[in-house]
Amino acid sequence: MWLLKVPLKTKDLVWRAASNCLATKSDEQQVELLRDELLEIENQLVRLNKSSIKAIKTQHGDIYDCVDFYEQPAFDHPLLKNHKYDFGMRPSSHPYKMVRRYKPPKNVEQVSINNGLKGEKCPIGFVPIRRTTKEDLIRAKLFTKSYTSSINSPPTFHHALVYTSDPTKKYNGAGTTASYYTLYNVTGSQYTFGRMKLQNEHDIIQAGWGVNPSLYGDDQTRILIYFQAGQISCFNTLCPGFVLVYPQPMIEMTFNETLPGKLPTWEFDLNIYRDNITGNWWLQFGTDLAHVGYWPSSIFSGGLKDLATYVDWGGETYSPLGQIGPPMGSGLLLKQDTRYDAYCRALTTINEAHIQEDAKHTHISSIDIDFYLVKDWGFKSDFGHLMTYGGPGPR
Repeated sequence: MWLLKVPLKTKDLVWRAASNCLATKSDEQQVELLRDELLEIENQLVRLNKSSIKAIKTQHGDIYDCVDFYEQPAFDHPLLKNHKYDFGMRPSSHPYKMVRRYKPPKNVEQVSINNGLKGEKCPIGFVPIRRTTKEDLIRAKLFTKSYTSSINSPPTFHHALVYTSDPTKKYNGAGTTASYYTLYNVTGSQYTFGRMKLQNEHDIIQAGWGVNPSLYGDDQTRILIYFQAGQISCFNTLCPGFVLVYPQPMIEMTFNETLPGKLPTWEFDLNIYRDNITGNWWLQFGTDLAHVGYWPSSIFSGGLKDLATYVDWGGETYSPLGQIGPPMGSGLLLKQDTRYDAYCRALTTINEAHIQEDAKHTHISSIDIDFYLVKDWGFKSDFGHLMTYGGPGPR
């Protein structure tokens, strides 16, 4: 990546702002914002403020501004500027569903996309973007820059996953029904995610839930999405790439509190699939599997321009060297009981013929089995293909 020569005084101001946003020591974030990036942030704030016509406040206090569809950050992506898009866009094709549909097991409740919103949504032609400040955007920019390096930096990065292992297979998508938990003891530069990932070469799409003070500025459990297209990467909807179409808030939504052993267990449905005609990667969420938005095929120069070659489900965490590790999943080592263990059930993939099927040829991977465990249960009655994961983290 090229670097702009920034005067020392300007660099100091950038670092001071970044340090205040992240509330961490500067040596924990070895990244810099360039003057062009700060200008981009200023321009983005102006556009979002000008195009908002309605605000929706959630029960957790988050405010979503209804922004003109064409003014959302997605279209700042250089590869999306000259393309035709419409707020009414929907997939032009759908995968062939499996005949059986796994119902929630006993003592399980599912999250609805409009949970706690009382039916509020944006007017036609507008989409909900979580209200952000300049500090929020700086924090998100810094964290996204550091994310790729952190996931390749053992022993600070950990995962506990079930993954596809057949090198001859390609996938038009994948799905799961995932549980989530409230994890309050994630601090500073730490993060903990429970997510599903699709990948081909360096291109990645992820979706799930997470606790991430560096990204959100709090310790709430929220819905997250992420993509990496070659050298470009982005979380949620605050930077170019993901095109939002659904009129109700979802991305970055805060989940209600839920603790291991406290019934009911809460879970949510999640699907990501590739439109067989356009090649766009669509995100579906919630009990009604609403089409929330999509990653356009045009942002991927290789890799996910085609089908995915790898899928995984499970957890990942990060903590700076020398700190105790954050919890993963429910924060407990596996008890072999889905009332206490975080899980992804109904693991499915969409094959090259665009047919949904139970995930096959899967293996497990955990970097540190002393603190984070994973189990692949295979097919388990109403749960479908089930995996469980989690742990308290290194102490």
